Amino acid sequence: MESLRTSLLAAFAAFALTACPPPVDDDDDLVAPPDDDDGADCDADTDCSFTVGLEICGDEGVCVEGDRNNSIDEAQLMEYDTSTQLYIAPAGDVDYYRFTGTQGDLFLVSTLATDPETLDTVVIYYDEDGTELAFNDDFERVTSVPPDSRLYSGVPATGTFFFSVQDRRSWANDPTDPAVGGDDSQYTVTLGRAPGDTAIVVASEDNDEPASATIWDVANTLTNYTVGGTLEPTGDHDWLRVPVEAGQALRVYGFPNGGSLGTTEVSVYLPDGETLISTHEALAWDTEHRAFIPVLEDGDYYLDVSEADGRGGFGYWYFLHAAKNKAEDGFPPEVEPNNSSEEAEPLTGDDTLWGRIHPAGDEDWYAFTAEAGERLTLRFTRTQHLESTALTVTLYDPAGDVADAGSWNGEEDNVFELLELEAGGHQIQVVEQNPDAGDRANRFYEMEVVIQ
Repeated sequence: MESLRTSLLAAFAAFALTACPPPVDDDDDLVAPPDDDDGADCDADTDCSFTVGLEICGDEGVCVEGDRNNSIDEAQLMEYDTSTQLYIAPAGDVDYYRFTGTQGDLFLVSTLATDPETLDTVVIYYDEDGTELAFNDDFERVTSVPPDSRLYSGVPATGTFFFSVQDRRSWANDPTDPAVGGDDSQYTVTLGRAPGDTAIVVASEDNDEPASATIWDVANTLTNYTVGGTLEPTGDHDWLRVPVEAGQALRVYGFPNGGSLGTTEVSVYLPDGETLISTHEALAWDTEHRAFIPVLEDGDYYLDVSEADGRGGFGYWYFLHAAKNKAEDGFPPEVEPNNSSEEAEPLTGDDTLWGRIHPAGDEDWYAFTAEAGERLTLRFTRTQHLESTALTVTLYDPAGDVADAGSWNGEEDNVFELLELEAGGHQIQVVEQNPDAGDRANRFYEMEVVIQ
C-alpha cells in the first residue's frame, strides 16, 4: 500500500510540472512584440521618403514608390518664377502641376534631368478642362538641351492651367525603349513668366511699325536668343529690330507645338525697313524650317511678325529663336555698286563671296588679271537660304569680247572648270536669268573663283 501511495505522489508531481506554465514577468519592457507578418511600416506619407518625392504610404500601410500629384485633381501648385525638384517614380509616373495665369502671360516651363542619360522628359500643357494645349519633348538640334524640355507658351484667358512632366523616351513611346522611373530619375522643373528670369525679350506694344520696333539685340554670335509676343488685337503686327554685321548669317527659328492659334508669319526687311528680303510661315526648330539670311550690309534688319491670315487675339502668341554666325565664318559680301564694267569689283583669283541680285535687273560685275595659260574655275553654291536664284554668267576677255558663258540653276557642277585664260584683265558678269526677278532682296548666291 505504501509503495502504491509513493508512486501516485510521484506521478502527480510530474503532471503538475508539465501542466503549469512558468511564471510571467508583467514588466511591459520585457514583453516581445507579436510576430505579425502583416504589420504596418507607415501610418502617413511622412513616414516614407515622401518629402523627396520617392515614396508614399500605400493602402496596405507600407511605403511604396510614388507621389501625390498623379492627376489634374492632385496637381501640385506652382507659382511663376519658382522651381521644384521631384522624381519620376515609379516607371510610367506622370507628375501634374497647376498655376494661375493672367490673360496675355507668356511663360516658359523647363525641365533639367539630374541624369540626362536616364531621364528624357516631356512637358504637356492643359487648360482648366484638361484639354491639351501644347507640348514639348526636346530640341535635338541643340546638344545642350536634349533630353530636357523647354515649353514656350502663353495664357489665353485668366484662370487655372496645368502642365505635366513625364518620361516618354521618344514621342512615339517606343515599346523597345519604355519609360523609366526611380531614384535615378530626378528632375528640376521651373515655371518662369517672361521676361523675368527666362531671358526672353517680350515684344511690347506699341511696336506696329519699323520706327517703334522692339530692339531684339542678338548681340553675341553663336548664342541663342528668344523673343516672345502676343498678336492682340486682330491684325496686330509686331516689329523687331536686330543689329547685324556684313558677313554674318542671321538664323531665325520657331517653336512648334506651343499652343498658339493660327500660323505665325515672319517677314524680314533690309535696314531701310521697306525692302523685303523674305517671308516665312510656321518657322520651326529644325534647319529645314528656319530662316537663314546672309547679311550683306551693316545695320539693322527688321522682322515683321503677324498671323498669316490677319487674325489675332490673346490666343495668338509667338516665340522666335535667333542666332548669328560669326562674320569671319561667313563670306565677304559683294561691294555695291558693281553694276557695270566700269564699276567691276576686283578679285584676287582665290575668292569666295556672297552676292545678291537686287533690285530686279541688277548686274554684278567682277574683274581679275590672269597670266597666259592660267586656268579659271568658277562655281556657285546655295547659301542655305533655300533661295531659287538662277544665274547667267558671262566671261569677257581682255579685248572685251565674250570668252565663254554658262548658267547656274542650283546644280553642283562648275560653271567654268579649268578654263584656259589669255594674259591680261578679264571680267565676269552675273545676272539673274529672269530679268523680272529681284523684287525681293533674297536672290542670294555664293560664288567661288579660283585662278591657277
